Amino acid sequence: MQVTVKYQGIIADMLERKSEQIILPDGATIDDLFAKLTDRDELAQTILKQTRAFIDGKQADRAAPLPDGAEVIFMRPIAGG
Repeated sequence: MQVTVKYQGIIADMLERKSEQIILPDGATIDDLFAKLTDRDELAQTILKQTRAFIDGKQADRAAPLPDGAEVIFMRPIAGG
């Protein structure tokens, strides 16, 4: 299956990319996607471990399965006061 990964704001700036297409096996999860994105890339691992994942606009747990064609956005948590 194929998913589109999009990076927002400073995450895109630090990773020097705004989006990418990733091929994963059927039944893959956000954790599987994270592993593929960070394999042999320490910078991506450092940055993305501090993010929340959204599948098609809805926040998702890292164990959530990915549907084929999903759009995944990694965003930093936002705190308010």
